[in-house]
Amino acid sequence: MRRAGIGVKRRLGILFDVWEEVIGVWEREGGITRERVVEIMREYYEREGVSPIKGASNPPDLYDKELASLYVVGKHAWGLDASHPDLFDTVFGEEVKYEEAIKALLSDEPQRARLKVQAILGRPLDDNTIARMLRLKLTEAYFGFSHHDTFKTLLKRLVEAFPEHRKTASKYARFYIAFRIAEAIQKGEVRDRITKEAMKQALALEFSWLDKVLPDDAYIKKIAEEVFHIPRRILETILPGAKKRERGR
Repeated sequence: MRRAGIGVKRRLGILFDVWEEVIGVWEREGGITRERVVEIMREYYEREGVSPIKGASNPPDLYDKELASLYVVGKHAWGLDASHPDLFDTVFGEEVKYEEAIKALLSDEPQRARLKVQAILGRPLDDNTIARMLRLKLTEAYFGFSHHDTFKTLLKRLVEAFPEHRKTASKYARFYIAFRIAEAIQKGEVRDRITKEAMKQALALEFSWLDKVLPDDAYIKKIAEEVFHIPRRILETILPGAKKRERGR
């Protein structure tokens, strides 16, 4: 199967273009707001026919969340956090905090990490903040700047430090599995139903300490279509469960 849809290289190219525009505005106008950066990114995505990384829903702050991709690429591919620290502080103040919180979760024992995270964020940890923190690590892994094992470790440490958010962690693990399968389909690594099911079960085993992490075919299909833009004809044989669910509606 030839690759179809939108992959890492295409996304990186668009994000590089966004960064050039953002830096240009910053230098010409002597500053830029987070809101302006969000709008620039939205314009480029819509022009190129690309969707933000997401699950099944389309929250109103989706493009603000997608700044995680711009942050990760700017920092790890171009080193802009060092060459343009004022820009990073102005636009990505929240992402900088999330990374500090992530470091605490990965390096400290649960109770100490819990206190550090609360102090860093300056507010109680909620589901939206958890999703944004996890998105940073998922995005890093997707673009190849960190290993997927680091994301899995972060999710486990998060639950150890904040057991009351176990249900949220399960939901994000389910999204992660669906995202990885959709990505594998786009790359041509998963070409049939059997391989898809094997990958799903293997990934689910890595989150055996959580409940209800198996995504159904309809969920995977939605991400495959809307995020990776994989043609429906390719998905019909790989995700037969999605078709059955659509008929049953």
